[in-house]
This record gives sequence, structure tokens and C-alpha cells, in this order.
Amino acid sequence: MIDQAIAFGPTFRVAAACLFIHIYISYLIKGIVVCQAAHSMVDPEFSSSADRSPRSWFGWSAVVLAVLVAAYFAGNLVPFFGDAVNLLGASFTPWVCWVLPIVFFWRMYSVASDRPPVGRFERPLMTAEVVLACTLMVFGTVFAVQALCRKWETYGYPFECHCEDVWKTCACSGSHVGMEEECLLN
Repeated sequence: MIDQAIAFGPTFRVAAACLFIHIYISYLIKGIVVCQAAHSMVDPEFSSSADRSPRSWFGWSAVVLAVLVAAYFAGNLVPFFGDAVNLLGASFTPWVCWVLPIVFFWRMYSVASDRPPVGRFERPLMTAEVVLACTLMVFGTVFAVQALCRKWETYGYPFECHCEDVWKTCACSGSHVGMEEECLLN
């Protein structure tokens, strides 16, 4: 990642600020959609975005606060968040992005009355895509689990302060760019 390729100092701080702003905006955009859906499920009568009543605002604020707290706990409860994301991505992304669209296509294709013929290369290509997706899913999940098992002893407990190459100390970031000379002197 970019934070591991920049030496500590003003450039590192600017990069960290830019990353924070990027994540903040992404969370804001995606969070609005999630919170609106949750608000519609929890309080459908007062969940319209045009409703400016106090009850609607209270319900919206409660849902947003609940999602924020849940995101904070999910991000900090799992000490191996990056590896957990790798495991989830390897396990579900091929299925959701490759297999399900083909399944949906064939489902709709089988019930359509005025369907065009499937080309002679389309069916084998779709089959190959499903086989590739299943292969990636299996091997990706296996490798992600192996990485988790290999590093299990280094993770620590939930909410524990982890040394992840972001603190300007030799004990924590001795191999970080620009720290080699400083750590040799100590």
C-alpha cells in the first residue's frame, strides 16, 4: 500500500489525510444507501427522505449512529481485518460476480418465450467462466485460510493496539521506508 512506500514526514501525513478523506467520502456515499434501507425496514412510515418530522429525523439519526457503531466494532473487533477481507473476497466475489450472473441469465433465458439463440461459443465460454470462478473460489479461500493460520500468533486480541508499520518507532516500523538508518543508530 502507499503508506508503506512513503517515509514518515510531511508527505506521509498528506497521503494519510488524502486516504482518510477518500475513505470518509466512500463511507458517506455507501452509508447513506445502507442507512436508508435500514431506516425503511425499521420505521417504514417515517422513512421517506421528504419527511422532515422530528420522528423521521430521530429514526434516521438512530439508524446512522447504529451503523457507525457497528462499523467501528466490526473494524476493530477483528484484529486481522485485512486477512478477513481477503477470506471473504476469495470466498464470495467469484460466486457473486461470475457465477450468479450466469445463473440469472440461464434462469431468465429458460422462461423467456422470444429468446434469441445462444451462440455456439457462448455456452462453452460460460461453462469455462463458471469453472474458473469455482477454481478461484476454492484456491483463493484455501490460500486465505492458510495465510490466517500462518499469522494467527501475531494478531493479538480485539481492540488491542497493533503494530502495523504505521508508528515511527524502531520496534514497530523498523523495516518502513526511511527508518533503516535511524534504527541502525539505536
